[in-house]
Amino acid sequence: MKNSIKLHNKAKKIIPGVSQLLGKRPDMYLPGDKWPTYYSKAKGVTIWGLDGKKYLDFTMVGIGTSVLGYSDNDMNKIAINAIKSGSMTTLNAPEDVKLAEELLKIHPWASSVKYARTGGESMSIAVRLSRAYTRKEKVLFCGYHGWHDWYLSANISSKKKLDTHLLPGLEPLGVPKNLKNTAIPFKFNDWEDLNKVVKKHAKDCAAIVFEPCREYFPEKKYLQELRKIATQNNCVLIFDEITSGWRINTGGAHQILRVNPDIVVYGKTIANGIPMAAIVGRKEIISLSLKTFISSAFWTERVGPACALAFIKKHRKINAGKKLDKIGKEIKKIWINAAKKNNLKIEIQGINPLASFKLITKDWPATITYFIQEMLKKNILASDRCYANLNHNSKVLRLYKKACEEVFKKISHLENKGTIKSHLDGPIKQMGFARLTNRK
Repeated sequence: MKNSIKLHNKAKKIIPGVSQLLGKRPDMYLPGDKWPTYYSKAKGVTIWGLDGKKYLDFTMVGIGTSVLGYSDNDMNKIAINAIKSGSMTTLNAPEDVKLAEELLKIHPWASSVKYARTGGESMSIAVRLSRAYTRKEKVLFCGYHGWHDWYLSANISSKKKLDTHLLPGLEPLGVPKNLKNTAIPFKFNDWEDLNKVVKKHAKDCAAIVFEPCREYFPEKKYLQELRKIATQNNCVLIFDEITSGWRINTGGAHQILRVNPDIVVYGKTIANGIPMAAIVGRKEIISLSLKTFISSAFWTERVGPACALAFIKKHRKINAGKKLDKIGKEIKKIWINAAKKNNLKIEIQGINPLASFKLITKDWPATITYFIQEMLKKNILASDRCYANLNHNSKVLRLYKKACEEVFKKISHLENKGTIKSHLDGPIKQMGFARLTNRK
């Protein structure tokens, strides 16, 4: 990894955190110079490092963006054609209209669509539109919804407010103090919090923002009650499907429970790694984007909508949701069997396509760091979570299974001796992600 290390050391001097995304910082995997960090090319679930070394990706695969696999041939063709025909001009791309029609067919309760290019900004748009529609300012939320001020302001009164929604102790530095108490968190699928927090504050809130699925589905009655509260209190019910969308069906996870929001937001996966996001909702709300200034040049480029349109059609044609669910189930099975075989206790979380695990050991941070370290030696990029990908085929799953069994065996041996920390080649990884772990 000589070339990668050299570039990594250069980046540390001029790019804060090395990456623009927390989830891609090397310290989230293997600190120091042990993680490959940079790539030269990728195909399917194979990534080539700067020195030509090949790795199988069993992490989140592009932070969950590329369920069809990296550099999918069909998506490449569409993207290249869009670029060749002019990706950005004075006029608008016709794919904007075609994609909107497709999204409204999938969501018959909705009547209007607005586009952006990233998830965080899309959620900020949805919240702005909700405030414009209701003329109220506060927001109730559950889940992770990005880095923008409206969300991070939850931590102004206490740095612990967002602890169970993604990252503990997020510093709201730079967020205006007068936003204090405008973002109110509530627990996932928790009836007590629904009564004590949601019902108490709903009348003063512009929106109830909710991830309808992550570690598991909420009770249908719970989601129905959330819908009822939003309606009774003139709150815009926003479903954040940036991560959960397109995993188990051609659309959003909320459709499984048959509860409709007022706005649903998609991003990340909707164009298989090409920057694209969509805010789909009721026209009387979305149309307020004409009154409150929401505008950006690159929300009008052609590649995103063209690829999103192609992605949705391919996703439906091959029944990708069903396949991803099956693959995710197999990955969970690999972890469970490897743990059982080596007398290790394990906890599994997440719906099948968004699975994660935790071994019950004396020092979990050291254990997961060791797991990543040893899997990397087998040319596998791994972590405590694996997002199912259509290119996680039987061949690569067999390789992953063998590697997991071998590394779990080492972990079991070292756990018995109490020496796992001394077998690390570098510091313990940064531990930061937590997600809707409040189970019934």
